[in-house]
Amino acid sequence: MTISTKDGRNRRYFPRVSYRAYASLITLEQKLEVHILDLSFNGALAAVINKHTLKAGDELVLTIETDENERIKMQGRLAHQNAHFLGIECRATGIDNQTRLRELLEKYKIEDGERSLDKMMDQHEED
Repeated sequence: MTISTKDGRNRRYFPRVSYRAYASLITLEQKLEVHILDLSFNGALAAVINKHTLKAGDELVLTIETDENERIKMQGRLAHQNAHFLGIECRATGIDNQTRLRELLEKYKIEDGERSLDKMMDQHEED
């Protein structure tokens, strides 16, 4: 979710944090292993290496493996893709997953402000 500021810039209502983790992405047709690059309360940016047939709007379940060997299950849809980067719009399912996600986001909160998805994708493409 984004909101517009007085100067016309868009700001995310749910800030993203830089977080690296392994995850699985399941659709009706396939299961893919992905790598989480950043995360927010309502979405994630992931990278997928293997070939896939995903397209914007596909419904999915994303299961993230945390550093503490816990899993956070999120349900949503593929919002967009650029090369091997996937923009996923999703929400944690159930109170336990929401609590684990909230704790994880607090732990990895970015101190120097929010980053836009475009800037992050540009940065990852340069690497």
